[in-house]
Amino acid sequence: MTWHLTRRTFLRGAGAAACGAAASLGNESRAEEPQADAMRARPHPQADAWKNRIGLAEKPADPAAGVQTAIEKLCGPDGVRTFVRKGDLVVIKPNMSWPQPPEMGANVHPDIVARVVTLCREAGARQVKVFDNTCGTTAQCYEFSGVESAARSAGADVVVCAAHRFRTVRFDDPRVKNLKEWPIYEDVLAADVFINIAVAKVHNAAYVTLCMKNLMGTQGGNRGKMHQGIHQNLADLNVMIRPTFNILDATRVMISNGPSGGRAEYVVPGGRILCGTSTVTVDAWAADPSNLPWPKGHHDLAAVECIALGAAAGLGVADPGRIEVAV
Repeated sequence: MTWHLTRRTFLRGAGAAACGAAASLGNESRAEEPQADAMRARPHPQADAWKNRIGLAEKPADPAAGVQTAIEKLCGPDGVRTFVRKGDLVVIKPNMSWPQPPEMGANVHPDIVARVVTLCREAGARQVKVFDNTCGTTAQCYEFSGVESAARSAGADVVVCAAHRFRTVRFDDPRVKNLKEWPIYEDVLAADVFINIAVAKVHNAAYVTLCMKNLMGTQGGNRGKMHQGIHQNLADLNVMIRPTFNILDATRVMISNGPSGGRAEYVVPGGRILCGTSTVTVDAWAADPSNLPWPKGHHDLAAVECIALGAAAGLGVADPGRIEVAV
């Protein structure tokens, strides 16, 4: 059964599923559910007003301080408190998809994730969950990236994705062109606040992987199929999954053999952390070769077609010249 969800509907179904956690996805999905709009996390009141705006931390002293600076540049001194309310369920999806240590640049720096968890807890979140549907063996990716340990130490529950906890969601927004439905991890659907934390890397199919592509870690299903017509598929995914806010770790940039990396020489200093409510706008600024140290001749902004497609769907700004950068 394909689900067509509101958050209220999802939480009712999730509660029933929790009573029979051993049931298969097929059995869970046979529960009667009313038809309703697909759920997404609560948007920030300024999400539309800030659609062409990013907060930028340049050459931060350390990643933890830098991410807090980027958030506060975007929304002022209240920082995460402008997004997170007392009692919220916060779900964080960092890129921790590869069994590589932090210096290899394949995953988000663990100190960034830890600081975001801490800030959410200080803002009154009742629970902070951290997960990624990884490309490598999950236990190794979580451990070697350093993210699991850092997030737990900061007070998060680090969740290993289970097959029975993906929910097939109908992609029925008229702006969606290719994808009709896809399994999405249920924690994303249940979140009051959903935070997307990506890392800046080259990619062998999409030219670069930034915030838009990081949302693939919310999906189950056939990852290879997503790469067939990847740019439109990414735009479709971003229409349906709308983070409350996004962070891009560009403290270092992978310039070769992306997205997995594996050697220190594949990574160069980037010295920047970005924050924005629009995946498209963050990516448009970051994919511009004049803003980050991408390999010379690797791509121009137009080559990263998902950005223009996302902007055409009304998700953000594709022209870096129209982006307000708060520094």
